[in-house]
Amino acid sequence: MLPGNGVINIVQGRSEIMRLYAILIPILMGLTASHVRAETNPADRIFDSVSVYAGQGANHNLTELPGRIVNGTLDWDKSYFTALGFSKERNTLGQSWESFQDTPFAALVQGYEVVLVQHRGMQHNAELGAAYTLRTSDLELGSLGVNFGAGAGLSYALGTPGYEDGTQDDPERRYRLQLLALFELQWRFRWLENLSVITRVHHRSGVYGVIAPRHVGSNFLALGVRYRF
Repeated sequence: MLPGNGVINIVQGRSEIMRLYAILIPILMGLTASHVRAETNPADRIFDSVSVYAGQGANHNLTELPGRIVNGTLDWDKSYFTALGFSKERNTLGQSWESFQDTPFAALVQGYEVVLVQHRGMQHNAELGAAYTLRTSDLELGSLGVNFGAGAGLSYALGTPGYEDGTQDDPERRYRLQLLALFELQWRFRWLENLSVITRVHHRSGVYGVIAPRHVGSNFLALGVRYRF
């Protein structure tokens, strides 16, 4: 790589980090202000939990991941990220929609999450995403409780997502706006009231050509912790 290109890459990387900070700081200020205002009314808070997690890219399609995880045959790529997630849980589907009452879906808890991601390794861009989420009740396993959560929304890459595949017709082209899908298991421990461990799949794709062409996207497996206020 030419020295000039190296300088350009460093400047671009710093620019993306500054963009991330420019987005993160107002959110944190809003979160803090909301927390102060809502000391006596938690329902008024914009967010009720924050997550910190790290992930690594897996060279598999989304549908392949469950089998690969179970068999321990994951093909890891040298693409990594660190991320912050700000989330809020609201009411259940049964409370919001009469049609879901008296169904197995009535107890699913609705919410939303905003994610801020910084990539490194095979790509160096930042990423901003927001998703609508659903979560099951805890399955009690002695002193351990575990629940399943899933979310769907949009993800925008603040820079070039170089790790993601291009199309066969135009393999060098990259797509910043894609579907964001989140799938996670949240592990709770009775002696840690506000703290939990999360294992997550962070997925970006074009929704079979709706947002971006087919076979464009990425999958990351992530591990982190979540603190509930």
